[in-house]
Amino acid sequence: MAEIEKESFAPLYEQLHEDMLRKISTRQWKPGQRIPSEMELCEMYGVSRITVRKAIEDMVRSGHLTRHRGKGTFVQLGVIENKLSKFYSFSEALKSKGLNEVAEVLAFDVVSADDTLTETLRLLAPNQLVFKVTRLRSVDEVPYGVETSFIPKELLPGLTEGLVAEKGLYNAMQSLGVTPDRAVETFQAVSMGGLEARLLQQDLQAPVMGIERLTFSGDIHVEYCRSIIRGDFFTYTVELGKY
Repeated sequence: MAEIEKESFAPLYEQLHEDMLRKISTRQWKPGQRIPSEMELCEMYGVSRITVRKAIEDMVRSGHLTRHRGKGTFVQLGVIENKLSKFYSFSEALKSKGLNEVAEVLAFDVVSADDTLTETLRLLAPNQLVFKVTRLRSVDEVPYGVETSFIPKELLPGLTEGLVAEKGLYNAMQSLGVTPDRAVETFQAVSMGGLEARLLQQDLQAPVMGIERLTFSGDIHVEYCRSIIRGDFFTYTVELGKY
């Protein structure tokens, strides 16, 4: 049985709240993990269902837990805020929060650019070859995004799947002499397809954000990326200059 001091002056639900917070902060309960049911928590702590429910409600209000109807109560992933005033990468944003982020390469292909890609990447000729790299991004083994990047092969002929898996895309580019230093992004609410929902372990109706990014090295177009990001994971803040 978990430790609850029945003789303490502190209310039982506050003690339960503190112990649950401890489990989250020490990663005993990881982001995205379903916590025990109300009845299981009652048995674990030897308290009433009213006490458990109050502690959970407080933690839902504080953003530490989230409820999914018919599925249970889960540890909130924790929203990561990006300020859109400078060039950033998902990996660096997460590392700055002390989170362990992994980008798994799902596919690494060479394809011919269609008319849209040719125009977007300012390719010199139609049907030019581009790398198509699809990655699944996760934090603490919880998937939060699927992204597909298109990179001109002529610009980075030495790019390989192994290099991207080992270093990450932008660090791999940098190791080959191309430094991404600027990007233009477009955001909109989108719907997921079945594959994306399965990869992100979400219902098809779950809110997601679609991001299109065009990345530059100086004036050279080095990447066009399409991402699907879980809506409960990232927020974006735009810094505006003085009017």
